Amino acid sequence: MTRPAVRTILPLALITGTSMLAMDLFLPAVPTLQAALAIGVPQAQATVAVFLAGLAASQLVWGEALNRLGPRRCVLIGMGLLVFASLGCALAPDIGWLLGLRTLQGVAAGVATVVAPSVVRATLADEDAVRGIASIAMIEAIVPAAGPVLGTLLLRWTDWRGLFWGLAALALLLLPLVLRVTPARLPGLDLRVPARYRDILGNGRFTRLALSHALCIGALLSFVASAPQLLLHGFALPPAAFAGLQVLGVASFMAMASQSGRISQRLGAPAAVRLGALVQAGLCAALLLAALLESLPFAALALFWSGFCGALAVRGPPAFSEALRVPPAQLGRASAMLVLLLLACGALGTQAIAPFLGGRSAAPLAAGLLAMTLLSLALVTPYPGEPAARAFP
Repeated sequence: MTRPAVRTILPLALITGTSMLAMDLFLPAVPTLQAALAIGVPQAQATVAVFLAGLAASQLVWGEALNRLGPRRCVLIGMGLLVFASLGCALAPDIGWLLGLRTLQGVAAGVATVVAPSVVRATLADEDAVRGIASIAMIEAIVPAAGPVLGTLLLRWTDWRGLFWGLAALALLLLPLVLRVTPARLPGLDLRVPARYRDILGNGRFTRLALSHALCIGALLSFVASAPQLLLHGFALPPAAFAGLQVLGVASFMAMASQSGRISQRLGAPAAVRLGALVQAGLCAALLLAALLESLPFAALALFWSGFCGALAVRGPPAFSEALRVPPAQLGRASAMLVLLLLACGALGTQAIAPFLGGRSAAPLAAGLLAMTLLSLALVTPYPGEPAARAFP
């Protein structure tokens, strides 16, 4: 990757990571939030679900704004809102205010998931663009695993309000760096290319790859959002166990990510995507079977999570890059719809599983993960055909 490409990709990856941290850094504090605000498990889990819902709904807004306002203005508005909403969460007096501000925080965080891949794809050469999009996709996968670890460590010195103060400071610090590499307008736009949402959705290849990838990441988000409650009620373990689980997931992801390029090159992107999907579905089936047989020790849960994250490193980057093989005029809306699907799957999965997390069994969580991963596998079996030549930038 060239040095100018790195200078473009790094700030964009950092704001993407900060936007995802707005959800994942907060996760270890959810159980303590229940006592602090005198609320139950469903209300506490709703602070995660409304963030994801706001993030998902905002994708269509930012997708439209990208061509109208330009990437630089979108970043300025979105990151400014993220700072404001994070400060508001830190000062929220009750659960009602917190839920409203978490929704706004999700809307603000959505700017990075639309602008970052669109700018990378439109401003860099093809080879660097694919690697850049893959790098951002890796950040989006790593943060859900690494964020809770950092949050657990920070909770030793602060409370849940302190986490939001830290997020506001981080977003404010990164804003000037991102504005330097974000163009006022996307280069290479040909507004004659049909770029309506129905035009993009009419591309069956994009739709299948996007939904398959969204279901995979949705399963990841559902597990991460539900794990603190599962460990507390099902295993009677402290928050440190969640941090340990996430460390294993991060280590597994990084180990496989270092080889994912070689795997994809050797097998081809379609085979790499299908292989990762098959492994994830198999692991979820094994987790459900163990939970139903009531023979699920914590070590088995850790082994499952390690394998799941490793399989994600194999399938995630090629799936994301393949899905965004569309003309520049469609990039903003295509990115918006891809992330909208991803976050909608995470939000729906998280909240659907939440009512069953008060029990001791991991079966409800495992069943939800299995349903998502099986459907994800089905969408890439057989793999969608190559796009027409006119669909390339």
